[in-house]
Amino acid sequence: MHVFADGISKVTLSNGNLRIMLTQSGADDSTVEAGTMIIPASQASNFLNGLANSLKELESRLKEAREAQQTQQ
Repeated sequence: MHVFADGISKVTLSNGNLRIMLTQSGADDSTVEAGTMIIPASQASNFLNGLANSLKELESRLKEAREAQQTQQ
């Protein structure tokens, strides 16, 4: 399943699970709820660190691609 989200409205901890309420920007600057990501609290740190590391790696690849494109011009 794919969920498009461009914001977070609320983060709670309940019954040992981290619940992250995801939102989308709607028409007329409204906010629409997109769903809830539920992560076991015991895995939240690993999950978030993995996500952060993946984003850093992606940023590095994009930077390298931009630099390679500039040198080819």
